[in-house]
Amino acid sequence: MFRTKESRSRGFLVGLVGMLLFLACYSTSAIAQTIVGRISGTVTDTSGAVVVNAAVTATNTATNLSRTAMSDSSGFYTLTNLPAGNYTVTAEQTNFKKAVQEGVSLTADGRLTVDISLEAGAVTESVQITTSLGETVNTTSGEVARVIDSQQVTNLALNGRNYIQLLSLVPGVALLNDDQLELTTSLATGNQSINGNRGQTNNVTVDGGINLQSGSNASQINNVGIDYIQEVKIQTSNFSAEYGRNSGAQVSLVTRSGSNQFHGSAFEFVRNDKLDARPFFAPVRPTLRFNNFGYSIGGPIIKDRFFFFGGQEWKYVRRLSAAQRRTLPTLAELNGDFSSSRLLKK
Repeated sequence: MFRTKESRSRGFLVGLVGMLLFLACYSTSAIAQTIVGRISGTVTDTSGAVVVNAAVTATNTATNLSRTAMSDSSGFYTLTNLPAGNYTVTAEQTNFKKAVQEGVSLTADGRLTVDISLEAGAVTESVQITTSLGETVNTTSGEVARVIDSQQVTNLALNGRNYIQLLSLVPGVALLNDDQLELTTSLATGNQSINGNRGQTNNVTVDGGINLQSGSNASQINNVGIDYIQEVKIQTSNFSAEYGRNSGAQVSLVTRSGSNQFHGSAFEFVRNDKLDARPFFAPVRPTLRFNNFGYSIGGPIIKDRFFFFGGQEWKYVRRLSAAQRRTLPTLAELNGDFSSSRLLKK
């Protein structure tokens, strides 16, 4: 059976469209689990009565992305699928002044409650609130979690610049390997126990996608650079059923994205044994050469609509383990004769 060129082209296009639709649906469902959040609350007037059909809008201050919802008969509104970032929330209704709440910080999978009070007046007037608002007490879900933002990620001293070390900031974490430079080169993730679980039971995702080698379940596919991370959310227990696969902690990493302004960085970190002290029990100073350098850049392609962010990072490690002194048993001691043992003489 032979197919014409036109039928083959039509079949290829149908298959391509089907694959794109599948990827779009799959990526949307995956991303919705980890890197978007929700802002909800109640709109009332100064007397406490609910305000119906008020237009509530959340606008991302970096990209001007906005979502709008109307308050229902109970004055309640919900804004979903909001990427992590800083937002300005506004509420408008006829015969009321416009309310503006600035400094609303939304984390990955965050569920913020922003209640808004409207004052009587003309719509052209506005009441602006500039206090910073973040999720202090989670009243909508029961997981035990901690979010480490981009400022903490970049300012904390991380040996080898491996973000997996951030897990040690969470209560209930016990380190199983103190050689952090080794973890950087091996991409290992199972060198810490969280709440008594094995290290291989933790689940690590990047922007909603699994970042673990399925064979070992204890190695990263990609060690995301510190300069490319927006935040890391670590859920240690009682998280919702959407987080599956592994029984341990859920580590959700969100990478940075572009904004309406161009931002970039260039960096190099150097470690050299010439600057190190000799370990107390080592006869000589071990050899170490560690060079970590790279760059990042992000900005708008179409302002308020289309953005980019990218970068590269290189890590070169050359080192030799420190020589160690060890006391070996003599032939007599191996045979059970400890009469001449140096330990007994001491």
